[in-house]
Amino acid sequence: MGNDGLKSKFADLQQDLSSEAQNGYPMFIAGIVFWLCAGLASFFLAEKVLVWVYVFGVGLVFPLGILVSKVLKINFLATHNPLSVIGGLVGGIQIFFAPLVILVAYEQPGSMPFVVGVLTGAHFLPYVAIYQSKAYLFQTVGTVLAVSVIGINWMDQAFTLIPFVLVVVYAITLIWLIREVSVKKSHAARNLSI
Repeated sequence: MGNDGLKSKFADLQQDLSSEAQNGYPMFIAGIVFWLCAGLASFFLAEKVLVWVYVFGVGLVFPLGILVSKVLKINFLATHNPLSVIGGLVGGIQIFFAPLVILVAYEQPGSMPFVVGVLTGAHFLPYVAIYQSKAYLFQTVGTVLAVSVIGINWMDQAFTLIPFVLVVVYAITLIWLIREVSVKKSHAARNLSI
């Protein structure tokens, strides 16, 4: 198979995964729930408790995303597609940040929203290529930039500001992903009718 054949096969895998997993948008619904809960918790819980909301709460985002995908009848995992396996490995990288997150929880608890925000934002970058999606580029850059600006200027308010700003970034990403899926479906339908 020549280079053009490989590119065509890769594009077919991207299109198949994008259609079946809906560009992974259920994870953003789960992410919005996490960040919204973390933000609301900042009004009621002490910082020493909030830190553990982050440690354990961020671990619940993936199972919640799977639940959301089941409710929406989206085959988020699409395990028959090799790009989905790669996507799973990319997402799974997050578990290896657990020692860092736990260290921050004990040594720099006030930095927890900053650290979790940067780690979650950065880990979405490979999905730009996996789903051929500009929304993921926006999500990565928007998250890391927003979290960094807050971290540099208002770290003492990070537990309140970062979650609500990230709810907005995740919501924009969610809407953008849904739109990308819709556009890809329209193009695929047009190509089938030709």
